[in-house]
Amino acid sequence: MSVLAAFGEAARDVKRAWQLRVSLVSAAFAVAAFAPFVFGDSRLADLAGGLYLAIAATGLAFAVGVGGLPSLAQGAFVAAGAVVSARLLQVGAPTVVAAPLGAAAGAASASVVALLFVQLPRAGIAAATWIVAWLVATALDSIGWFFGGTEGLVVTAGPSPAGHYELALAVTALAGVGFSALARSPLGLGLAAARDREAAAAGCGIPVRRLRVTAFAVSGAAAGLAGALGVELAGIGDPSQYGPYLSFKLFVVVLVGGAVAPLGATAGVIVLGVLSIAAGAIGSVENVAHARSHALLAAIMLLGVVSLGWDGLLRPVRRRFRTDGAPPVDGAKRRGLTARNLIKRYGVVAAADDVSLALEPGSVTALVGPNGSGKTTVLRLLAGAVRPDAGEIEHDGVARTLQATAVFPTLTAVEHLLAAAGSRRRYGGFARSLFATPKARAEERGLAARAHASLERAGIPPHTPASDLPLGAQRLLMVLTAAASGATTLLVDEPSAGASPADAERIVDTLADLRDDGRAILVVEHNLGVVERIADRMIELDGGRILETS
Repeated sequence: MSVLAAFGEAARDVKRAWQLRVSLVSAAFAVAAFAPFVFGDSRLADLAGGLYLAIAATGLAFAVGVGGLPSLAQGAFVAAGAVVSARLLQVGAPTVVAAPLGAAAGAASASVVALLFVQLPRAGIAAATWIVAWLVATALDSIGWFFGGTEGLVVTAGPSPAGHYELALAVTALAGVGFSALARSPLGLGLAAARDREAAAAGCGIPVRRLRVTAFAVSGAAAGLAGALGVELAGIGDPSQYGPYLSFKLFVVVLVGGAVAPLGATAGVIVLGVLSIAAGAIGSVENVAHARSHALLAAIMLLGVVSLGWDGLLRPVRRRFRTDGAPPVDGAKRRGLTARNLIKRYGVVAAADDVSLALEPGSVTALVGPNGSGKTTVLRLLAGAVRPDAGEIEHDGVARTLQATAVFPTLTAVEHLLAAAGSRRRYGGFARSLFATPKARAEERGLAARAHASLERAGIPPHTPASDLPLGAQRLLMVLTAAASGATTLLVDEPSAGASPADAERIVDTLADLRDDGRAILVVEHNLGVVERIADRMIELDGGRILETS
């Protein structure tokens, strides 16, 4: 595709996706660009500072809203960018050098924090990152040579307040566009799936830990960029500006504005700015220090968000995926799974006792046995969710559904399949998704076309949120999502549990289609009617041991 053709196709995509809401936002930014003709330098500096805060908050919103990661260290990542930028500006580096390196410093520091703490539960992530915010603030105050101590670091003058304002406005708009692009990318869909049901996402082959580290890095990059530009605007790097309260304030504006909306964080900053003016006026009347009145206001806002269960000022617009592309050709040679002498003990109980089995491509194997016989343990061993005490497993790729109904409630049916397919995309990497390259868009259209076809064949409406589907359709959607991962072996746990006879029939038909596609399928199922209809052979398990194969 030529460059002109690529630009033409991109323009047509933008035109198709254009909505009234986008027009209103674009008009608002266009009007805001004329602020230098209305306000003086001091007011423009305040506005630019608020927009830099919005950039940092937008990055945090991606981690909090899309990734479900309650980070309370965003102010520390702002500080990282400010420190690096201030040092570079002191030796004469231009803004075009200092700002990107500040963003890189924020991304690097956030990545380190993520690698250390991202495996914790959400409450643990919040506590650990809050401690990081305090540690960084203490270090900035204590190590004078690092950030100038109480006097700070004086930096060379950069653009005028008007120049900073226009730059901040442009970067804020780009941050919102980037948020929107990444939220619908394989990164965003995978993060959203893990946010909703981590175990189910991992079972579909979504690399949860890697995606969460990336989300932290994106958040940190935005914070570092904001810190780098903000320190140049202020003309001095003041350690007192990067204390834990900054992290707290950024978290509050994200929740107030809407953590899952591209410009929700910006809206939250605007709300906080307007209310802080009012709080400052009240504080002056009551002889209350401005800093205290501002902190009190932020605390009250957070209390209101939490107590009222508010989702934020702005809501995301759910976008539909184009389906006019050619589905990618799957020419991979199918290979099944072989397990040898698997042993798993919990104390004196043998949940798997010398289990050996082979799952052949193009076949369905049913694993049957009474409750407590070890069926689910064997599935978890084969899926890699549990490590065996002994034995070995060989396969090319495995996906697993859970015994309990575990769809991703905030995603539509088609988003389920696209999230699972994200890990095998050739052109769905971070940079290609962020800039919506022609190959990335074409690949997305092809995968969306395949997903729509699978869902329509199964009788599931593609654009319905999974939480609105009946139970039987949710169980079927779990199977289709696992298959969309491209795994050659599917481990399906109780697919017809709670399903009506009609839904069970659809599940049987879907499993038959997947078998005919060359998949190796292992089904744990109590419904003997389903087993008799779909299974090519049966393995009976009891007490963790295989009793019979037929």
